[in-house]
Amino acid sequence: MQANARDVLVVITDFNGYPQTRRCLEALRASRDRDFGVVVVDHGTQGETGEGLRREFPEVHVLRASPELWWTGATNAGIRHALSLGANAVILMNNDCYVTPETLGHLRQASRDRPDAIVAAVQRDLASGRFTCIAPRTLLLLGFPTWIGPRRLTPAMRSRGLLPTRLVVGGRGAVLPAAVLARNGLFDEERLPHYGADHDFYLRARKRGIGLYAATEAVVDIDSTRSSAANDPGRLSLREFVETLSSVRSHRNIPHMIELFRLHYPVRHLHMVGVALCAARYCAVYAWARLRLALSPGSSPGRASPR
Repeated sequence: MQANARDVLVVITDFNGYPQTRRCLEALRASRDRDFGVVVVDHGTQGETGEGLRREFPEVHVLRASPELWWTGATNAGIRHALSLGANAVILMNNDCYVTPETLGHLRQASRDRPDAIVAAVQRDLASGRFTCIAPRTLLLLGFPTWIGPRRLTPAMRSRGLLPTRLVVGGRGAVLPAAVLARNGLFDEERLPHYGADHDFYLRARKRGIGLYAATEAVVDIDSTRSSAANDPGRLSLREFVETLSSVRSHRNIPHMIELFRLHYPVRHLHMVGVALCAARYCAVYAWARLRLALSPGSSPGRASPR
């Protein structure tokens, strides 16, 4: 990666997560396509990230931002900074995403083929090597903000190269051309400061006729050890579970879920039905997981993951 490459800039946000950021940047350094720059938005409270970047990655553009920012605000800050540097496209890359050497090349080529669309990588779990997100969609009517869809990348999917998709999940290898950002705006950091902002952004894009595609040859490996506190509800105590219903760092945060459903629920004025279905399913999953854990010998609850 080159410090003066401004046509395409990868934007990464870091909140006290330098070990993951280092691994993310090392993976980017190993890319076969090297014609891109990197912006890291450091909005943590510790100095490890800034010191590490200066020492190990001097070619990276570092943007120091307020620790009060969550994912949405930090991502918007990074996008604005990338555009101010002259980027024609931004690639969002959470710091828990590790590309393969071929990923950036495939993403850039796919974006050149679809310059007015958003193209994203397919996601694979780092620990298991299994695909976790290929062509997702929403099913808001029944209370599903994310319907993951197929988890197997078939030869037929690979042969297509680009799969039309109804949703892109997170900032995990999504190419946002400057022209698309001009049409769609940035992420909604006021109403959705952390979780839900990505869904809102991509659903807005779809409503405006902006195509969403998955590049089947572009793969990112996801390290989920520091993701949402609600990812493994069975490991939460009852107090921790209740906290996930209001915590900003939980994707089951009901106030923000209400906002997302209000904006995009397919039946106007009935969005609380979708919220209720979503919350009820989460409670049922928690109860079932706790029961299984209680019946499993030698098991004990873990702790909620950090922000």
